[in-house]
Amino acid sequence: MKKAMKLEDIDAAVDKFQPVTPDHPFYVNFENVRGGYQESEVMRIVNVGKKNGQYVYNHQTNRNNKTLLFLAGMRGSGKTSELAKYAQKLESKECFLVITCNVDEDLDMDNIQYMDILIFQLEKLLQRADEIKLNLDDSILESLQIWFQERVKEINRSLTADGSLEIETGAGSEDYPISVKGILGKLLGITGKLKAELGGSYERAESVRETFRRRFSDFALKFNAFIEQTNQQLRKEQKAQELLFIVDGLEKTMSSETRRKIIMEESNRLRQIKANTIFTLPIELMKEKQRIRQFAEEVVNFPFVKLYERNQDPVEKSCQLFEEFVYKRIDKSLFDHPETVKMAIQYSGGSPRQLLRIIERASWLRGDDQTQLTLQNITSAIEKIGNDYSQYLIPEEWEVLATIKTDLEKGNPIGFDEVMQGLLEKEIVFEYNDGTFKRVNPLVEKSKLYAHRVLGRS
Repeated sequence: MKKAMKLEDIDAAVDKFQPVTPDHPFYVNFENVRGGYQESEVMRIVNVGKKNGQYVYNHQTNRNNKTLLFLAGMRGSGKTSELAKYAQKLESKECFLVITCNVDEDLDMDNIQYMDILIFQLEKLLQRADEIKLNLDDSILESLQIWFQERVKEINRSLTADGSLEIETGAGSEDYPISVKGILGKLLGITGKLKAELGGSYERAESVRETFRRRFSDFALKFNAFIEQTNQQLRKEQKAQELLFIVDGLEKTMSSETRRKIIMEESNRLRQIKANTIFTLPIELMKEKQRIRQFAEEVVNFPFVKLYERNQDPVEKSCQLFEEFVYKRIDKSLFDHPETVKMAIQYSGGSPRQLLRIIERASWLRGDDQTQLTLQNITSAIEKIGNDYSQYLIPEEWEVLATIKTDLEKGNPIGFDEVMQGLLEKEIVFEYNDGTFKRVNPLVEKSKLYAHRVLGRS
């Protein structure tokens, strides 16, 4: 993605589904403008402190204290960019070797289970070990390799009984990347083939998963032993103190039921893996916080950027950061006036993705002879998107929106119920601070239906 210097470049510059990392020219740090959310809290949960301005992890203090943390938040709030920032800040010889696993990029999002993710985590770890030339002990690698080969044999017996083709065992040099030699390469070959099978036919994927589920306690022991040996070698070679896995992209799976199974029904297996791990938590599971806290250290809310206080006073720092966010992507000369950008920011509701969506739609609505985006383009985009959002709301949802308006006017905290959950998932309601500060998506407030149903205008 490059900065738009011409109107026809805007579409690419506002790609709302392409997160940016801290080293990207488009990146803006929204730290300290998300209400009650603070980066320092996350760092303490993962047992990291600061020394001489650098993050430090004390492995002696945390020898048996591995963190399982869930970062929860609405879609489009910027969780992926936030996690990329953590990965950058925490990776050092005094802290972690960070293994980022973007499941939406590498796994079959139509058909995914927890076992798929765990095998993927192992593959990513093996790849990073090779990249940093970590001198892992052959004995533990060989033990893991033999265990995997035995599981592949079990899978093959199951597949043969069903009349399906076998999976190769990874015993020969052709079964692993030529650039990776020895046992590490063979392990990569096996994990790569297993991951490929998980993305194949339903029958073959289920055979792999069922074999690993039956042997999960044994697998967890092998996995944990490998993690511990890797941690020891990282310290010995002064490359890091321990591993930290970041597992992102779960909310992009096709089914909410799939996401629930991975987190809630696999909680016992999640807890058996002794490795520091941060998972993103899909929005529909935020209501399960108390249950999740029974097997994880914490669930941390990652809210939208707060543009306004409860009393409607603007948060100037947030507005300034969003202006920076826009002008890093689009040259100022492509807007007719600074107020045009401020209007788009106001109706973003503090959602970076929604702001990009408004500008994108405004670009679609411009005339062929225009040389700038105008306030009228932005206004038209706001009205069109707002009407789209509100079109299919049902009476009980409108009742909740009316209640939110009344509670905000009275300064009341805003609670939760099943209807509210649905409105949060559909981005009809936005959440800020500690979860008790909610407001209707400002695009919806601009719609004709909102004016009629909530404001009583004809």
